[in-house]
Amino acid sequence: MTDRKDFTRRGVIKTGLGAAVAIGGTPYFFTRAFAADYRNAPTGDTVTFGFNVPQTGAYADEGADELRADELAVEHINGDGDGGMLSTLSSKALQGGINGKKVAFVTGDTQTKSDAARASAKRMIENDGAIMITGGSSSGVAIAVQGLCQEAGVIFMAGLTHSNDTTGKDKRAN
Repeated sequence: MTDRKDFTRRGVIKTGLGAAVAIGGTPYFFTRAFAADYRNAPTGDTVTFGFNVPQTGAYADEGADELRADELAVEHINGDGDGGMLSTLSSKALQGGINGKKVAFVTGDTQTKSDAARASAKRMIENDGAIMITGGSSSGVAIAVQGLCQEAGVIFMAGLTHSNDTTGKDKRAN
């Protein structure tokens, strides 16, 4: 049993204030962590994805496969046809777009070069309003585009890269 001398008015007030700060501050920390401000928030009837893949250069064959898969995913999300899937695997949750908005896409050629990839991604973000960029058939390209997307506040989804620098080592938000 605890002796009553251990409880002081000052201790109770400090504990109460600490609890109030912890409870009151929690929404601030969570909204800052999970509700970051993203660039190009969709306002119309569509959202735009950017497919930044090598269409020329050393990884052009891989890029062509990535682009076909990306286009198939957009077809499936938008509910056009069967999306290339068996009817038993069709997802009713995805058909018709994302939150009622159709998905459009733009493409860019990384040429398997970091500078070309950054320029292509920058064009898709600034000119085309892409809310998400995917690609990165080489680690160098993925690292370059990941940095740009982090700065711009746009989601980057690495495609075929396996470098520690693109798989969470720095715990990037985007």
